[in-house]
Amino acid sequence: MQTIWKNKRQRLGLLAATTAVVVIAAIVGLVIFASSSSSQSANQAAQQSILNQIQVVITPEQTSTPDALPTPIRLVAAPVTTPTSEVTPTPQVAATPYMALNPMPIQVCSSCINVLLLGLDQRPGEDPNTARTDTMIVLSLNTETHTAGMFSIPRDLFVPLPNTNTIDRINAAMAYGGPAYAMQTVTYNTGIQIQHYVRINFGVVVKLVDLVGGIDVYVDQDINDPTYPNMNYGYDPFVISKGWHHMDGATALKYARTRHQTSDFYRLRRQQEIIMAIRNRVLSTNAVPTLLQNAPQILSALSGSIVTDMNPADMVRLLLSAKDIQTNQIRQVVVDESAASNWVTPQGGQVLLPNRERIRELVSQLFNLPAHPESIALQNGTSTKDLATSARTYLNNLGYNVVQTGDAQGTFDKSVIYDYLGSYNSTTQLASALGLPTTAISATADAQSPVDVLVILGKDYTPRQ
Repeated sequence: MQTIWKNKRQRLGLLAATTAVVVIAAIVGLVIFASSSSSQSANQAAQQSILNQIQVVITPEQTSTPDALPTPIRLVAAPVTTPTSEVTPTPQVAATPYMALNPMPIQVCSSCINVLLLGLDQRPGEDPNTARTDTMIVLSLNTETHTAGMFSIPRDLFVPLPNTNTIDRINAAMAYGGPAYAMQTVTYNTGIQIQHYVRINFGVVVKLVDLVGGIDVYVDQDINDPTYPNMNYGYDPFVISKGWHHMDGATALKYARTRHQTSDFYRLRRQQEIIMAIRNRVLSTNAVPTLLQNAPQILSALSGSIVTDMNPADMVRLLLSAKDIQTNQIRQVVVDESAASNWVTPQGGQVLLPNRERIRELVSQLFNLPAHPESIALQNGTSTKDLATSARTYLNNLGYNVVQTGDAQGTFDKSVIYDYLGSYNSTTQLASALGLPTTAISATADAQSPVDVLVILGKDYTPRQ
């Protein structure tokens, strides 16, 4: 078994995993498709060369699922005959609240391939096989509809562990039974059937982001984290202002990891923002020469950082299928405040109690992308000429129906998306397509509105291509 995260304290494996596999996919795809004048035999040789290198980068691993968990067992669910209609956890509550211990029904998506990304919370000298997962995210690819999705799970979600009568944080599953047991635990508590896993090291993220020239991210609030941890168990204060930032690798990692001033739910959303920004950068035209030029360095940087049960060639084919999916066809789902509530265990542990019905709804969203709004109006809230017209062309090319363009009344520093139908899920996809934060969305129900959505483009809007 490879040693992961040696001599590092950082915890965000998710970011590196996503960066790593997307970069690999982009490199292979570019080698195969970059030049239409290249011969087929030359392309095949180039593909095989990259695959040979990836055989070294990615270590396939098989881990059996345990029949039962090893000790220690954290907390045994207390038998309850009648569930309460509402649980109000407080630190003084000594008894475990009612929790169903049965598995969640599987939500069948026969054309979906679901991969669990595991980012380890591994301290120096710790065995990766016993480390907890700081981040768990399901990447789902629907090969029939050519859509994809991300499903982020908070590490402190307090859930029943399969094959036991035990409940614990979901991130303990990896430590108890390895990646396969973590897969089983996610399936047990979400109904998502997981086929594969990727366990990753985040140490290469800084170099990878820098190699593609950095990423553009919109920060929706000022962040001042004086206790951001450094590599030596000290502090490396992190401060960033609200607005658009072109982030280098070190800044992107800090932005994705910081938890100061915000909840873990917010951190999960920021991680998804970073993932989409990396994807957009990697697959953009401007990043192509950099990727091709630095392919050997990227592959070398990834060496020893990824452990998976997938065959490398299958992984590359899967990622090549995913790389052409449009941004507005990627579902971003987080098990958030609507699906989990704070509770303090009798031992004093701060955990999140799951709302199973709401989690089931979120999983359904993962597999079923919402339809586009039927009609969209665009208004230019800046002095930049033809901003709304160029945005209309961009959205129409993505399949959206923009029926009006014009100038807004006044100047807007920040863009606003007025959702007159209250269809937040589909509007979130529209915001993502425009490169705008979800905080720009204003749900303003108005059945009399002539359009479903009105977008006022502010000074924070960067034209898309």
